[in-house]
Amino acid sequence: MNISTRWLGTAVVAILLVLLGSSRAAWADSYSIFNLGDANGQGIYGIDTAGDVVVWGMSGCGVSATYCYSTYVDGVATSDGSVAPLLLYDDGTACGSTPAGMNASKEVCNGQWVGLGSLYNPNGDLNGVYVGSDSDLEFLGSGSVDQAFLNSVGDFAWTDGQNDEMYVAIRNSSPSFDAVDLSVPQNSAPAETPEPGSLLLMATGFVGITAVIRRKANRYRNLAE
Repeated sequence: MNISTRWLGTAVVAILLVLLGSSRAAWADSYSIFNLGDANGQGIYGIDTAGDVVVWGMSGCGVSATYCYSTYVDGVATSDGSVAPLLLYDDGTACGSTPAGMNASKEVCNGQWVGLGSLYNPNGDLNGVYVGSDSDLEFLGSGSVDQAFLNSVGDFAWTDGQNDEMYVAIRNSSPSFDAVDLSVPQNSAPAETPEPGSLLLMATGFVGITAVIRRKANRYRNLAE
């Protein structure tokens, strides 16, 4: 009876370890995308290390102002002024090379991060806007990249001349959702590894083994009594 009880306890622990170890999510970088408005008569001035974006325009600060500068935080305009704000700009630099298989019309790099607009990619990827690391680019959507700004944590701001709009993609600090629409952030949960069917089959097998062990333990207990 004691031996069977130990077998039962060992089996239960083994099942828990396998199931917990097999159900870890395979997270990818994800972004929240914000529309910064019409690009006609205005453009992006820069992005800072916090992901705040400054947009310049030729109106909005009175007739005496040559330019008007608006600061956007998470897609919302928080201040306007005729003088550019004193932000710690972190716009990235020109890339030394384009990611393999991509054909960039405009790109910018900052550390491990790259943001670009692509067109007619040799690898067959869709035309449009991408951001991420060189080995793991995320497709943000269709359109062009006429201006490109990228900070050191992977936030990407760009002007889409094809649709005359400005956008910023803020990298989520704890990747759990993935924005897929350039007009409004839409979220979807990431896939898990391994396949659900395989995990269910494994769990069913372990449940069957546990039932057999429990029956044997009860049989030994009845004989002992």
